[in-house]
Amino acid sequence: MIDLKILRRGLAVGLLFEVLLVVAGHYRPWLRPTFFLFGCMMIAGVAGILYARDLRRGFVPAALGGAAIGVLCGVTAVGVSNLLGDRPDLYLPYGVVVATVTGAIGALFGQAEVLFQAYIKSRFR
Repeated sequence: MIDLKILRRGLAVGLLFEVLLVVAGHYRPWLRPTFFLFGCMMIAGVAGILYARDLRRGFVPAALGGAAIGVLCGVTAVGVSNLLGDRPDLYLPYGVVVATVTGAIGALFGQAEVLFQAYIKSRFR
């Protein structure tokens, strides 16, 4: 149900930007309270959108893949934060759940975009 090749591409984008966000928050502490949670959510959502746009198989497979990407993005952000010593115990349950839900919602929006593009192409051709 989940295409691993497409999942790897979405994960590559999500994990790269999650690591960059956490490292930036470590070296610039003013970023953490301002942008950390929003950035984590945005990265997981965009990775979910990218997965669903490439998958084009329906809402359920897209949401499952987006949730998987969100979980791995959240765990990566918390893990890198732990390695840098930034008190990730505060973010562990909340950050991973929020990233999971955001990844799944982003994938749903990506699938809706695919259907909308197909409708526009068939309607106005």
